[in-house]
Amino acid sequence: MIHISQKLYVRVALAIALVAIIVSLFASGLSYYFGLETRQKNSYLLAEQLSNTVEKIATTAAQKNDRELATEIVNGLAINPSIKSVRLSNNQGLEVISGDSPGHSEEISKKLYHPRIANEQVGVLQIYLDGKFIQQQTKNATRKEIFIWLSLSLLLAFSVSVLVHRRLTKPIQKLIDNFDLIDPHSPTTMRMLPYKGKDEISKLVIGINALMHELHHSFNIERDLRMQTQTLEQQFRLIFEQASAGICLLDDKDNITTFNPAFASYFMTQDSNELSTLHFPTLLANTDKLQQLLREIRNKPKVAQVALDVECKVGRKQKWMHCLFAKVTDQRAQQRDTLSPIIEVILYDVTERAERELQTRFEADHDLLTHLLNRRAGEKKLNKMLFYSIKNQQPFVLMMIDLDKFKPINDTYGHEAGDIVLKKLAKRIVKMFSDEDDICIRWGGDEFVVAFHVHQANSEDIKEKAEKLLARLQQPIQIQPDLSCAVGASIGLVLAPEHGRVLHELLVNADNTMYKVKDQGRGHLEFYSPTH
Repeated sequence: MIHISQKLYVRVALAIALVAIIVSLFASGLSYYFGLETRQKNSYLLAEQLSNTVEKIATTAAQKNDRELATEIVNGLAINPSIKSVRLSNNQGLEVISGDSPGHSEEISKKLYHPRIANEQVGVLQIYLDGKFIQQQTKNATRKEIFIWLSLSLLLAFSVSVLVHRRLTKPIQKLIDNFDLIDPHSPTTMRMLPYKGKDEISKLVIGINALMHELHHSFNIERDLRMQTQTLEQQFRLIFEQASAGICLLDDKDNITTFNPAFASYFMTQDSNELSTLHFPTLLANTDKLQQLLREIRNKPKVAQVALDVECKVGRKQKWMHCLFAKVTDQRAQQRDTLSPIIEVILYDVTERAERELQTRFEADHDLLTHLLNRRAGEKKLNKMLFYSIKNQQPFVLMMIDLDKFKPINDTYGHEAGDIVLKKLAKRIVKMFSDEDDICIRWGGDEFVVAFHVHQANSEDIKEKAEKLLARLQQPIQIQPDLSCAVGASIGLVLAPEHGRVLHELLVNADNTMYKVKDQGRGHLEFYSPTH
């Protein structure tokens, strides 16, 4: 196999030489053809004149497809000794030949055109001459012309290759050598390419230098951004991992995808090394409400973040978590309209604070001794109960209870003994009225208020329940290991809203009924009667 150099100027020279040879051969062929035709015309002028003479009549024969006339024409031409063979044909299938086989004889061919329609060929008249001598002369002249053309072509190819090498490939090779010194991963190697001139290569170098300058600038910016990004990533990773608050990310199914150590410490027990579940709402209480809240955050554009305290149970411990739910919008994913946004959760343990608040709220609303509702909180609940009763036409009973013979216990055994009696009596009241809607209040001193809903205003059933309470209150109370005492109670009952549609009216009627019981000898109960 012949190996051809890959250098550009060599390949250009070979291409030029090949083209020149092809052009030379083509030009020599044309010269040969036209030279032969000239010599034929000069040598056989008579034959040419004869063909011109019969051209019109031959056209007529070809146009009219007249075989007899065509035969007369070719026979008449074939008589000439310089003509070896004559052939007349047309487009309609007419073909008349006269004379010997032409062999390799030269040919005088005349195209016959329609006399009235321009450029419409109707036939061909072919005259074959005996042109061996003419051909030999023409061949000799053509050989000389081919030699001259080839010589000129080779000289031209060599000259062009040298010129291309100096003006094109050599400068390009220098550019390539300079390019080889450039490392795309090292911006410091991106130096400007040297070139002097005002040609197209100079413009190319200017463009390349401008591009390299921009690339160098872009590389520097990208390097700085990458370093800043790495620094920020390290800082955020440090913040994420060492943050005291628990942080996690939730996908569109409320599953935890990422969480930090603080988050894990909140929800992992001592005997476990992993979360009990990755479904975030399940970790907390009120799972259904929490899932609904997360859906609202995702689906409502105006809801960007929500903060609330949520109760949860980790192992056997009851905890309170302050949670901040925020919708995370990724600007690079704006086209992902089918995907729900990610929810970021930041939480921290507020159990101690919640317990303090609950304790403070409890102390603000409850009597410190008996843990029953105090008067202020009790009035609020009674007002709500009365409003609900009037709105829904559901009656409730309010009992005003005043202890009998309680002052002698304080005077005889001291206030500590009196406190014991109050606490135990309060427990008895709460034990009997423990429904969610029941209200038990220490009204003040040794007075209590109890309110409870009834389905029907049946006074007998109500009195029966009140008498059971009275019996429990009258049972002995152990105040010391070897000492017990007993107290009684006087109870006034009213039925709301029958006996009053405002709380003050109900309380006054109950209080008056209770004092009526005391006036009648204490230790029993009575319903309010509007007639008294």
